[in-house]
Amino acid sequence: MIDKIEKYIKEKKLFTKKDKLLLAISGGADSVCLFYILKKLDYHIELAHCNFQLRGRESIEDEEFIKSLAKQHNVNLYRKRFNTNEYAKKNQVSIQMAARNLRYDWFEKLLKKYNLNKIVVAHNNDDKIETFFINLLRGTGLKGLTSIKPKAGNIVRPLLVLSRKNIESHLAEIDADYRTDSSNRDIKYLRNKIRHNLIPVLKDINPEFNKIMKKNISNLDSIDKIINANILQIKQKLIFKERETYKVDIKNLLKLNNSEAIMHEIFSEYGFTQIDKIIKACKSQSGKIFYSKNYQLVIDREYIIIEKIEELEAERDILISENLIDYPISMSLRILNKPVEYNINCANLDFDKLSFPLKLRKWKKGDRFQPLGMNNFKKLSDFFIDQKYSILEKQRQWILCSGDDIIWIVGNRIDDRYRVTSFTKNIYVVKLLNSL
Repeated sequence: MIDKIEKYIKEKKLFTKKDKLLLAISGGADSVCLFYILKKLDYHIELAHCNFQLRGRESIEDEEFIKSLAKQHNVNLYRKRFNTNEYAKKNQVSIQMAARNLRYDWFEKLLKKYNLNKIVVAHNNDDKIETFFINLLRGTGLKGLTSIKPKAGNIVRPLLVLSRKNIESHLAEIDADYRTDSSNRDIKYLRNKIRHNLIPVLKDINPEFNKIMKKNISNLDSIDKIINANILQIKQKLIFKERETYKVDIKNLLKLNNSEAIMHEIFSEYGFTQIDKIIKACKSQSGKIFYSKNYQLVIDREYIIIEKIEELEAERDILISENLIDYPISMSLRILNKPVEYNINCANLDFDKLSFPLKLRKWKKGDRFQPLGMNNFKKLSDFFIDQKYSILEKQRQWILCSGDDIIWIVGNRIDDRYRVTSFTKNIYVVKLLNSL
């Protein structure tokens, strides 16, 4: 069995003896078995144990078991207790999703803090088959039916080549203790329903069920690779990038045969699954916005626009003493006695009319200013329409203010009231260093 795992690690190029591995260990049979195998193969491993505080005394006993195991084998152990119920309620996600988010966020922090480079998890072939049926019942695309991968980013899974029965047999051979999670028997969870109710029936129909499913998933994986190659060609024709924004031509996308399947493959990469709603919006709802965990997707006239959701400060003050800022955008700030270059990325303002600190912020509903060259005020929303701003361009737009007055639509137009005139003595020059 150990030779089989070693061969699988090399064949799938999961990691080498030079890598520093963080093994996620629950105390169950899978992770304990993987611990002993990696120790035997002399890999550098350190342990991470999550106590999700969902099973009372049992969770505490799991943690104590892992502490004892790590001490016995002189291996570094990192432990953390999570208030999983509170997180799930606050973020409106299931307990399973809450536990997943909490553990992987923590694992990533451990990698950075302790200079580790791989997260090793102990999913086995039975988990892979169960995940196939979970994804099938949820209506996933082909990628979901390929189930759990040997590696995804810095997450690796060396046990996918083994069944749960193989793992328990190995632990019995080496006389190793492990913990049993009582919640694995609770059929209120979909995975447990599949494990305890569905799969036994399928095995009864075909005793070669595990072998057949392993082959089926492998075949689907091969087909997925062929499709991905074709999707890549389609992406290159339909998607183009502007800074951190991706644009997809709606008209040409909808012309494609099997456009719904193609859209699923394209947009699932960014976390979007509501393809039928996106298609409907493409045909009738310009301005409709969809959100995934990290991206927003906007149906904007001729294009679908995808942009990463930024977490920037809503505003910041600029002091009179500052001559350079680099957050949230980069700008140089100077007081001169004559104007410099005139262009949209450089604002020449009458310094003596300004009230400090200036404020840099995003635009908001009701904002208005007097665009350069005009005698009347204009709503910023109307100005954006005239300038043909997309929804995402509006969201990205920064505004420079003096008191309650807008003095510059950064990277676009200054306010006429603050322009340089023949009476201006001191000129405040604000230059955008990185174009928006």
